[in-house]
Amino acid sequence: MASVASKESRTNRRRARSFESLVRAGLVVIAQRGLYDTTIEHITEAADIGKGTFYAHFPSKDDLVFHLVRHGFDEMIAAGHAMPATDGTPAARVAALIRGQVQVLARRQDLVILLHQVRGLLILQPAARHRLRQEYRRYVEFLAEECRRLLGPRDLSPGDARDLACAIAGFVAGTLSFEMLVRGSRGPALTLKRPVNAFAAGIVARYGASRARARTNGARGGAGASQGGGRTTA
Repeated sequence: MASVASKESRTNRRRARSFESLVRAGLVVIAQRGLYDTTIEHITEAADIGKGTFYAHFPSKDDLVFHLVRHGFDEMIAAGHAMPATDGTPAARVAALIRGQVQVLARRQDLVILLHQVRGLLILQPAARHRLRQEYRRYVEFLAEECRRLLGPRDLSPGDARDLACAIAGFVAGTLSFEMLVRGSRGPALTLKRPVNAFAAGIVARYGASRARARTNGARGGAGASQGGGRTTA
């Protein structure tokens, strides 16, 4: 029995190692060659693994790409959930959420490239690859929920939250894409502190503080009109 268990354990370890090798190789090769030009052969050669082993883990290249995208979004969502609770201003809380997303992608240039290319693929082929599209929607839904939590559900309708989530996702991914383009081998900035703070302040001014001020001013105006009406009647 011990011998059988030991053999199964070695088999499982080898399987786990080959799986991780394929995942790492997939990210590296796609970042280097691009999603369209990468083949299964390129990935297995980089991983030094046979094609039979690849198919033992992933039925197709699309299945590997789906795993990479899903795992990438899992990492970004986990960073958002791990954001420490803060009693700061709404702008500071929104900035912390955005910075958490920036920090994940800033250390994962391979993920920036992957998500950018898959996003383009889904735009070009809107009816294809439903599973991949669902992953992007899952990420947007996470950001929308966080925005409503940070800004308050009364200030932010579900539709506004979705639009704002798309804007935040675009700000993070787009800014880092251009950072990589401009900075080249030096890599993207790690925090983008001032742009993030400015963007967060703008969000709160539009969706949070401005609406709160409008309600306050409206209440004051109503009270003033009521008092004025009372004096006129008197």
